[in-house]
Amino acid sequence: MVEAATLALELVQRCGGSRCSMRRARKAIELGAEELKNGEQTVSFAAAVDETLKVKCGRRPTTLRDIRYFTGALMRRCPELKNFPVRKLTPQHCSRFLESAFSSGRQRYKARAVMSGILSLSLRRGWCRQNPLLRVDAPSFREQVIAVLNPEEIKCLRNAAESPEFRDCAPAVWIMMYAGIRPGEVARLRWCDVDMEERVISVRPLASKTGGARHVTVQPVLERLLTGYGIPEGNRPLCPPNWPLRWRRFRKEAGWGSGGRFRAWRPDVLRHTYASYHAKWFRDFPLLQMEMGHRSSTLLRARYLNMEGVSREGAALFWEVPEKEELHG
Repeated sequence: MVEAATLALELVQRCGGSRCSMRRARKAIELGAEELKNGEQTVSFAAAVDETLKVKCGRRPTTLRDIRYFTGALMRRCPELKNFPVRKLTPQHCSRFLESAFSSGRQRYKARAVMSGILSLSLRRGWCRQNPLLRVDAPSFREQVIAVLNPEEIKCLRNAAESPEFRDCAPAVWIMMYAGIRPGEVARLRWCDVDMEERVISVRPLASKTGGARHVTVQPVLERLLTGYGIPEGNRPLCPPNWPLRWRRFRKEAGWGSGGRFRAWRPDVLRHTYASYHAKWFRDFPLLQMEMGHRSSTLLRARYLNMEGVSREGAALFWEVPEKEELHG
């Protein structure tokens, strides 16, 4: 009886003292009971990671690899996070875990995106009331200068593509360089995705890195190269068999690799080259954003464009623009 009276007195005091009505007290009890129930409906961060991997099991292997890598590093370097209830995670917790687990701004940036995806799924499942990472500023870091191929390097690639040994690799190389399609995407393209009548290449959801479809314009230089190669009929893969190995050998033949005339090959350099020369010649950022498959122009401007050393004259040479058009470009 004494405990009950103590609880009743505390309830009255917290609900307004002498002004507390029975209706207000009952409302406080209901809200407290609901909050207690919600607080018990949660899972550990490790369980939320497992559920995320199940939900995203159909995503690209690289996407799943990133989720496993960053969440594994977080739980390994911050052991308390593994069994931490996701409902109790605060912005301060998240910020501390990210800073403790990763030393570089780039790593924290990527880890924050992965962790935010897990907490967004937890929110949809009812395991938490908010995504605390939405209140944590994204880490800042300085982007490295994006690499762009110069005319000599482009010429070496074109020469290697014309050699009999690598003729079957040529279309994939041309499409990466003159359509900006990612290496992983081009490996999933089929010849039926190349529509020469409409002059577009369809990157379907199953082939796209981001899971969204897009159409990329076949510019005249790419049209000439593909037409000269001859477009096979049917649903055949665009890349030759054993493409990853052939692609490495192709780059070595062109001058990249051990003992080559150029430095190490830089990932996505063909995509960056396409974006920079496209921006320099066409001067159409909305079009380039659509062709690259970006949701906004922020990423495009911040990471993919390197205008240093890219001139209008060089862009005209890249796109093989006739002299008459170049004068009026």
